[in-house]
Amino acid sequence: MGILRLKQHLEPFLEAVCLHDRVHSTPGLATAQHVVIDGPSLVYHVYHRLLSWSHPDLCYPDIQPTCDEVSHGVMLFLLHLTSLGVTIEKVCFDGALPPLKQSTRLARLEKTRKRLEAFRISHSGCLSTSLVPERMTVNRWENVLQSRTLPANLALVPENHFIVPAVYEDLRHRWSKENILEALPVHSFLRVAANRLASLPWADVTIMVPGEADVYCAHFAKENDCLILTNDSDLLLYDIGSSGSVILVSSMSLAHTYPDNSITAQGICPNTVARRLGLESLIPLAFVLQSNPRIGMGELVRRSKIVDRAPDPPPGYSQFLKEYQTSPSILVDNIGKRYPQSLDTRVSEMVAQYLYPETYSHDASLSIYLVMLTEDPKRQCAWLQGRVIRVIGYSLFNLTQPIDKRHKYIIEHIRRGGRVTCDMIALDNQSSLSAEIQSLLDQLDVVQAKTGIEVDCPVFWRTFALYTIFGLQTTPKTPNLDQLKRLLAHGSMSNNLDWDDVHVLAQIQSVLYSLRILKQLLGISEFSDRQTTQVSAVLAHLPPLHVLMRSVHEMKKESAILPGKDAINQAILLWGGESSDDHGRRERSRVSAGGTQPLKSGDPRSTYHNPTATSRTWPVRPQNIFELLSNQ
Repeated sequence: MGILRLKQHLEPFLEAVCLHDRVHSTPGLATAQHVVIDGPSLVYHVYHRLLSWSHPDLCYPDIQPTCDEVSHGVMLFLLHLTSLGVTIEKVCFDGALPPLKQSTRLARLEKTRKRLEAFRISHSGCLSTSLVPERMTVNRWENVLQSRTLPANLALVPENHFIVPAVYEDLRHRWSKENILEALPVHSFLRVAANRLASLPWADVTIMVPGEADVYCAHFAKENDCLILTNDSDLLLYDIGSSGSVILVSSMSLAHTYPDNSITAQGICPNTVARRLGLESLIPLAFVLQSNPRIGMGELVRRSKIVDRAPDPPPGYSQFLKEYQTSPSILVDNIGKRYPQSLDTRVSEMVAQYLYPETYSHDASLSIYLVMLTEDPKRQCAWLQGRVIRVIGYSLFNLTQPIDKRHKYIIEHIRRGGRVTCDMIALDNQSSLSAEIQSLLDQLDVVQAKTGIEVDCPVFWRTFALYTIFGLQTTPKTPNLDQLKRLLAHGSMSNNLDWDDVHVLAQIQSVLYSLRILKQLLGISEFSDRQTTQVSAVLAHLPPLHVLMRSVHEMKKESAILPGKDAINQAILLWGGESSDDHGRRERSRVSAGGTQPLKSGDPRSTYHNPTATSRTWPVRPQNIFELLSNQ
């Protein structure tokens, strides 16, 4: 996660590096021919570089680089390295973080929450209009190798927290030779290199490691004599060999010397710098800096030498040192056979707590850290939508484990009001789980049967998400048919996108990602009964993440072509309902063991229901699609 200001202090020791094969090396410059890449670091670098190149007239959310754009950018980055003869040995992604990083990650979640809160305050009204010219957003990923400082006015733009799993998935499954050639401009010089690629050029080298990517990058680099591409200063502290070097991804840029088109960058050899400073390694320097981030370089070196040469280490130093002396629990070459490779990082981390409880379980409890959604921080956390679906996945996987490894609860780390907190959620037993799965199947059947939309279509899944959110929750703010049609087609319920729209979109993302969590946990569970087989069959059609999390302007583009337009018309107008702004109220009740219990709007239990156990009073004329669906 990096030591604050460490890279800044070491800037005088940076050396120029050229990423190229040795045959075409640049005189006077070190050459990087074999590299291992810190996956998340590269993804966020591409994201921020694309953000810096966004059209100045764009507003949020159109200015935010999408999962698809970042994925294109990473593809272009790797393809350019390949075209220069650079061998990409591994691209490592975090599969779990140790418990000792809990305070750091919670601090980062809180920082993200405060950033969203500040953005909400500074953008209290309309965020963007629906009339964004396509030229403002088309192919900005082509600028990924062009260096540019991020404008100060973009510092508060909320980050897209689904980009890392989207890129990981695409490197393994999407970016085939054919898809790469289709994505490249017709006259791109990279088409020559693309034509020489294997079918899925980066699928085998892209790995989800059972731990931090740092550890595996460092170990692989030392064992295979290759350089590390990252922006994470932590990698300067691991043992990467006497001549091992770290290349800062943020320093990489295209030289524009056609036909050479080489990439120049700046790198640092930690061992060389440590020797020049009179230290055994850079770990004492980082330890002192962590406690004194504003200290000057001269004083920093002086104190570091004291720590380095002290017969008895100062308090906390042994633990700090241990963090950077960790060895991989599985050899890199065996990871694909011994650790699941089909999971997103957050899901992988939960699974790691079962597989390696002594390493990744915190206080013997089961935890999952959900990303901070871009939502309205003044309203209830959007992650509450879809929780029932996630609990099905958690519970299914839990029941596949030996009895002594099972948990009764899982802790979800999410936003609650103005803070990040822990929600302890009970996991289902076999009987209650069966009822929840059947309820989910019923809901999916209703949406598919009543709309007729193919389950391969993204509009089907967004319609299901909206049905989940609004289906049993009629309030004065429930969208009418016209608003729902606009929401599915344009991502907003009126011409201007406001915070009501942002929050509904976040709730949609919550439901869709919850389905993805369920799909992934089903994929590595050993249940094979009728219900789980049916759910797995439906979820097999869930689109990849770069489609599932399409942005507002991508939804507009999708709805402008015939298949998307037809699907939206099916979702809204198939039942012959008329749009209306006049919404009545209706009471909802749920029969429980103790009798009839009203459910409050937003109660996660109100998302799913047993139709035979629910009593409803409907208006004479249904007012929106979800009343229509529920009334069938």
